[in-house]
Amino acid sequence: MRPVSFTFTRLALSAALGLTASIALAQDTPRTVLAQINGEPVTERELNQLVAQQTQGQTDLPAVQRRQFLQEIINLMLLSQAGEQANLDDDPDVSAQLHNSRRTTLAQAFVRDITRGEPVAEATLRERYQSAYVDNPNQEYRARHILVQEQDQAQGIIERLANGEAFAELARQYSEDGSAEQGGDLGWFSSNDMVAPFADAVAQLDTGAVTQAPIETRFGWHVIQLDETRSMPTPEFADVAEALRRQVINERIQNRIDALRTEAQIEYSASWADPDQ
Repeated sequence: MRPVSFTFTRLALSAALGLTASIALAQDTPRTVLAQINGEPVTERELNQLVAQQTQGQTDLPAVQRRQFLQEIINLMLLSQAGEQANLDDDPDVSAQLHNSRRTTLAQAFVRDITRGEPVAEATLRERYQSAYVDNPNQEYRARHILVQEQDQAQGIIERLANGEAFAELARQYSEDGSAEQGGDLGWFSSNDMVAPFADAVAQLDTGAVTQAPIETRFGWHVIQLDETRSMPTPEFADVAEALRRQVINERIQNRIDALRTEAQIEYSASWADPDQ
């Protein structure tokens, strides 16, 4: 759940949740070597991954197209081998990119493992649907926000708004969110699209009103202005089941990240990097 533009910064969770067909397909592929380039093998699994990535999961291609993809891998390997021979992996920027690529791949694999190990039961989705759409009116909101990292700064912005300054102008000047260029406008959203503290604050506002105290979320401190509300028809369960499933998965992953952070020993070497400073 999120305000529209300040999405969760959780290691590109949207990519991790992609459950890419390339990796799923590769798991059932035998380790068949298709070619060797200077002694380095190219396997059918590697070919299927490349094909799936570029064809949205379709790997059942004619031989002529698979040969083209294989040639692409060979070209990639030749360039990679040349870069390694030139010791380009010692370059600090290249080394950082290699480390980040490895971390991303392992993180995505771990997320997939969590998802497959505990499928979301339909009963859970039905409960979510009942709570989100049946028990509560399906209300949508259009709001603006200003996101900053310090509570005192957010409170100061609220005071300036009370003195007549324009919300959109202050958002453009101070907000640390991608919506700043639009004057903080988040467009239309429902409560289910938002992190809980933000959604609760919006639901309590009258149209045109601004939060009288800063709202804290994991992203920082928010000043929120509600511009409009509208009622929407209750969607069918089948139309929102997938979104609800991803919502549950998102929460499970975030809970796992929170647990890992609690258990981890995290030491900051720069004072600006410490969120508690």
